[in-house]
Amino acid sequence: MNWEISYYRTPHDNRAQPFRYQELCQVVKLTPFLGGQAIQVLLTNAYGEAPLKFKRLLLAHDEAFSDAVIVPKDGQAEFTIPQGQAIGMDAITFSVDAGQPLYFRLEADQPQIYVDLASTYDPSLVNASLTGRVAATPHLREKWQQRKSWFSLAGFRVLREKSAPLVELAGDSLIETGMVAAALGKYLLTNYHDQVGMINTAVSGSQLVCDSPTDTPLLATFGPSLLRRLSQSPWRPAVMIASAGGNDLMIPSISNQKEVALPELQAGFEKLVKLVEQHGGALIVPTLGPKRAKDAAYGGGKTAVNEKRKALNQWLGQFPWTVDVTAALSDDQGYLAPQYDFGDHLHLSPAGGEAFAKAIEVRLATLLEERIK
Repeated sequence: MNWEISYYRTPHDNRAQPFRYQELCQVVKLTPFLGGQAIQVLLTNAYGEAPLKFKRLLLAHDEAFSDAVIVPKDGQAEFTIPQGQAIGMDAITFSVDAGQPLYFRLEADQPQIYVDLASTYDPSLVNASLTGRVAATPHLREKWQQRKSWFSLAGFRVLREKSAPLVELAGDSLIETGMVAAALGKYLLTNYHDQVGMINTAVSGSQLVCDSPTDTPLLATFGPSLLRRLSQSPWRPAVMIASAGGNDLMIPSISNQKEVALPELQAGFEKLVKLVEQHGGALIVPTLGPKRAKDAAYGGGKTAVNEKRKALNQWLGQFPWTVDVTAALSDDQGYLAPQYDFGDHLHLSPAGGEAFAKAIEVRLATLLEERIK
């Protein structure tokens, strides 16, 4: 029997924009990629500056929590996550089926500050809602245009007979918002049901080679560069899909960060390839997406940025680890097609996430077929 990661989502460091609640009740839906006979839940307070105390954590197979069980820590319902740490709850016998959502209810009955933050927009595989009253029952929302956030619940692993290769989605907000993650997750659950795990380590605003600037609290949440995070990562994915490079080009236009030269970005991608290979994995790098609407990112008001984007895509196109998603997302004038636009002229709609995923499925399938036992 093996303990295998079935769902994991990297928490963001939100110390620059902390959340304060007198009480907390959050409900989170997470969809397993691997099934098993038992489960161990992972909770984090990695960035917290004080311990977090909770009344209880409930786990169920449905949103009504009709079969809810308490997930204990050291045999107790109440538990504490120490400052700067992550904890594994007690492993409990609980059936987990790939593709069948699990529901978690985390309750705190005292004032606390939360900074380990995760979010999604697409609610199909992952969803969350929270309230500032421990006795209240938050209801999950289904509109993909609304942001859904939760704290400290990072994921879970399951006890199963077969090990499974891991796909890691890494990089920036094109992954973090959930549209691409949902589309790729559905692809894996359909075509490699209960055979492949998937984790999401993307951070909104993340850059490939540059750590986040600290001009504003929002920029400060973008965190270390992907290269820095990867060099310290415990994960060893069979395949990494890394959406990166766009923020390195855009963020200097909204901050005091020095512009990143094209050779520096090229060297960054070469280092990324080596890091993934050193960990025994294969890399897929999607090209930077098409031009956005006029005066938006990559648009007419960002001519210099767009020229770098085109040059970087041309350079990326010569490597076998690159997949062209630009053409799949473009209209006949080379702009992001309206049906793929989230509405902010920057991120993707669910249809855009599906088009993005479709563009890389052939390459992903080839790599997985080589690694599935």
